[in-house]
Amino acid sequence: MDSLLKEINMLPGVFGCFVYTGNQELVTAKLPPSFKADTIMTMGNLLTRSIKMGAMTNLDPTSIEFKFDESLLIVKPLSEGAVLVMVCEPEVNKSLINMTISMLISDIQNAINKAPAAIAQPPAQTETMQPQTMSAASAEPVREHREAEIDAALAPVLVAIKGALAYAIGPIAGQIMKETIEIWALQGAKSKRQLPALATLLCDEINDKELEAEFMSQIRPLL
Repeated sequence: MDSLLKEINMLPGVFGCFVYTGNQELVTAKLPPSFKADTIMTMGNLLTRSIKMGAMTNLDPTSIEFKFDESLLIVKPLSEGAVLVMVCEPEVNKSLINMTISMLISDIQNAINKAPAAIAQPPAQTETMQPQTMSAASAEPVREHREAEIDAALAPVLVAIKGALAYAIGPIAGQIMKETIEIWALQGAKSKRQLPALATLLCDEINDKELEAEFMSQIRPLL
């Protein structure tokens, strides 16, 4: 199951995902550390209840979306009341997600059926975040970088830093990255030599020692 969710997480614009059963049990989760176990359980419980209520009124959705300012929640109902939940950027390529899920959904369902569901913890903070492939969504901060006349060669590095930030703090990473880069640029910092100053500003925004340490461990090779 973990390998299937990792495959989903590698899609551009996907922050993380989890599987929750109709018996109110978390099967497994691959989400940033900022998503605590009790939060994931609450989300799963509310979503499975909503789908059950829909079934009582003869509604049988194949996909449900909840759009927020900084994130998009895509919910794929499985059999027996289980759900696959993906936390994404608002501009994520939904066609790519649907195509990927259509190929994986039977394997996900089989993995649920083969073993009894057990309460799972979010991924260990030592797990390495895969850098996001540049998409329309991830390219947005790059436009801001060019407006600030930051060296264009930094664009891939900044996208990778944004991916590590998303792993630490979740869907708000895009907005935080954009605002922090604007401050960084105003300080006259526009080259790779000044990336540690950007990292310091982002750590101030994270404001959590453990998450800061994980974030720094992921971006240190980029500095």
